[in-house]
Amino acid sequence: MKLIQNYDSVSDIRSVLETNNLNMSKRFGQNFLISPGARSRIIDILDIKPQSQTWEIGPGLGAMTHMVMDMTDNLTVFEIDYGFIRYLEEAFGNKKGFKIIKGDFVKTWSPVAAQDGKPEKILGNLPYNSASAIISSLIEGNCIPKSMVITVQKEMGQRMTSPPGSKNYSSFSMLCQFVFNVQNMGDLKSGSFYPSPDVTSTILELKPHKHYKNVNSELYFKIIRDLFQSRRKTIKNNLTKGWTGENISWDIVGNALALAGIRPEDRGENIPVSSVAELLNHLNSFELWFNKS
Repeated sequence: MKLIQNYDSVSDIRSVLETNNLNMSKRFGQNFLISPGARSRIIDILDIKPQSQTWEIGPGLGAMTHMVMDMTDNLTVFEIDYGFIRYLEEAFGNKKGFKIIKGDFVKTWSPVAAQDGKPEKILGNLPYNSASAIISSLIEGNCIPKSMVITVQKEMGQRMTSPPGSKNYSSFSMLCQFVFNVQNMGDLKSGSFYPSPDVTSTILELKPHKHYKNVNSELYFKIIRDLFQSRRKTIKNNLTKGWTGENISWDIVGNALALAGIRPEDRGENIPVSSVAELLNHLNSFELWFNKS
C-alpha cells in the first residue's frame, strides 16, 4: 500500500487515494486538514504528555495521528471508513500503543472506555454532519477528558460558546457549558482542508470546569431540552408540554423557578446555565417531586 509522505501536499494525498483505491465519502463529511500550522496548533493546545491516554476521532489518513504518536504511546483512534481503516492499519499498526476502533464513534466509544478507561485527551477534525452528536454523546455519557481540542464548523462553534440572550444560544450551548469551558482558539479558512469545504471552521478547546458536579445531570439534560422545544414559546409553556410537565407537577416547578429567580414568562434563550443548575437544586429539595417515573 502506498503511504503519504507529505500531509501538506494535495497532490500526494490525491495520489495515495487513487493508488490505494480510496474514496472520499460525503456521507461521512470527510475533509483532510492539510494546514501544517493548524495541525501543530491543535497538538500544542492539547499538550499531550508521554503518559497521556489519548483518543483521536476520525483520523482519516493520519495527518495528526503521526504527530500524536511521536508524543505518546497510548493512542486510540476511531475511524468509520473501512478504506481508511486499512490504510491506518498499514501506516500505524506496528506502532507501540496504537489501537484502532472500527465504526461509528458514538456507538463504539463506551465499550472502549469501559475496557481501557476514559481518555485524558481527545482531539479530532470532526465531521460537520455528526459533530454535535459526537460531543453530546460524550457529555451525556459522562466521558469528560481533561482536555479536548476539536475543529468544527464555525456556526457550531458559535453555538457552543454563545452566552444567554444571543441568537446562537441553544440547548446545545447549555449542554456544552454545563461541563466545559469552551474557548474559541481561532478560525480556519476552507483552504486549510482538502477537499476545500464551503464553510469556515473553528478550533475549540474544551476543558472541564466542575462548577456543577453536584447537580443532577440526567435531570439537567431533560430540562434544557424542554426549555428549547419551541424557541418562541415561554419557559412555562415549554416545560409544561415537555418531559418536565409529564413528570413533575407545575406547583413544584413554579415554586422552584421562583426560588431560582427564573420568570415563567421568560424564554429559554435568556437563561444561563447557572440558573438552571439552581432550579434543579431547588427541585431536588422538594420531597417526592416525581409524579411518576
